[in-house]
Amino acid sequence: MKTDFSEAEMSAVAVITQDLLGGQVGHGIERLRALKDEIHAAIPIKRRIGQGITWVVERISKLLAAQGLPDEMLRELALSIYAQLEGNDLLVGTPIFLMAEYGVRHPGKVIGFFEKVACADDWVAREFTAGAFRKIIGPNKEVVIPWLQKMAQSTDYKQRRFASETLRPVTHNKWINQQPEYSLSVLQLLFKETHLYPRSSVGNNLSDMSRQQPELVFSLVNDLMASSDSNSHWIAYRACRNLVKKEPRRVMDLLRVEEYHYKDRNFLRSKS
Repeated sequence: MKTDFSEAEMSAVAVITQDLLGGQVGHGIERLRALKDEIHAAIPIKRRIGQGITWVVERISKLLAAQGLPDEMLRELALSIYAQLEGNDLLVGTPIFLMAEYGVRHPGKVIGFFEKVACADDWVAREFTAGAFRKIIGPNKEVVIPWLQKMAQSTDYKQRRFASETLRPVTHNKWINQQPEYSLSVLQLLFKETHLYPRSSVGNNLSDMSRQQPELVFSLVNDLMASSDSNSHWIAYRACRNLVKKEPRRVMDLLRVEEYHYKDRNFLRSKS
């Protein structure tokens, strides 16, 4: 496997791995935290939008995975690190992404872990969880889709949000732009979502999809507006954040509004 890891990074992680496997978990975690800070500090300021903390913790997980450990030992290493971290610790992304490295080859063995972390109290852990699971979906589409559909119907709103968020067509999920029916088989289960947290994710997901599949999303917006459900209407409005930039009048016609507002952008029918 070709990587761009430096010799210094590989050497540092080799020592850290010895600590973690040799019973010095606390010491190893402190070294991981120092490495995280070092890698992040080395990123040029102008690149930190695209290479932020998520990029850093995922990189460290790849460094750990590159140590050549047997798969089951890799899984135990991820669980050991995760168990020692508290909420709001950005390092928590490393064991979550490390579990995804293992899960690419053993998807069925990580479902329980991701199901649990998807409803963690810490929002940072939840964000890392959705991002990390994207690595698993592509190579295991048929295996994970029934579980994602189950998560979309969970009584826990955080798990419902995970089902949508992990399917956003970004980073490891760009293949969804050519296979939107895959994610829609899950998103459609959330088209009447009552809780703002997962509902926002569904709208954002459709907005992302509209960049590559505008006509499909226009059709979905039309269907959502045909519903008598106010939550469906809310999702339809959110889904148009990108569409309105190019076809504001068409968007306002579909949404049956005279104005469309998003952040600092305001679209008025009289000016479009």
